[in-house]
Amino acid sequence: MNTEKTKEIINQYFDNELNKSEEVFLFTQLSQNEEARNYFKEMNLLKSVIEETGKDFPQKLDEKILSKLKVEKPIIIEKKPTVKIFNYLSYAFAILLLALSIFFYNESMQYRNKLELTYQQVYQQNQMIQVLFNSLPQAEVRSRMENAIVVTPKM
Repeated sequence: MNTEKTKEIINQYFDNELNKSEEVFLFTQLSQNEEARNYFKEMNLLKSVIEETGKDFPQKLDEKILSKLKVEKPIIIEKKPTVKIFNYLSYAFAILLLALSIFFYNESMQYRNKLELTYQQVYQQNQMIQVLFNSLPQAEVRSRMENAIVVTPKM
């Protein structure tokens, strides 16, 4: 087990946040890990020093602190009417943007439908060309040797 997790469990032990099964696990880890034992000793020493040096505060200390505090009146800020106009303008702008986005979405859907229709027409025309091309009879090529040209070398 890593030392960070063990240190966290030790801290929980000193905060009284561990249950009995986790305490058993902690003391098992302490028996196996030297570094964890040293950290446990340091935390135990720290806890005992804090308990020894802790002093109770007098009851009148709270009263003295509270009496020294100044009581200030809350500041009232008046809202300007321009703030409302700005809010209304921003709402109107948002509604305008929403309407424009719906309009452009509908336009893009229409273009998509037109594109799909055009694609289907091109596909059908391609199929028709293939049918017409396959229905043509095979071409037959015949050749005849007329007026043969004979080349003879002269030296």
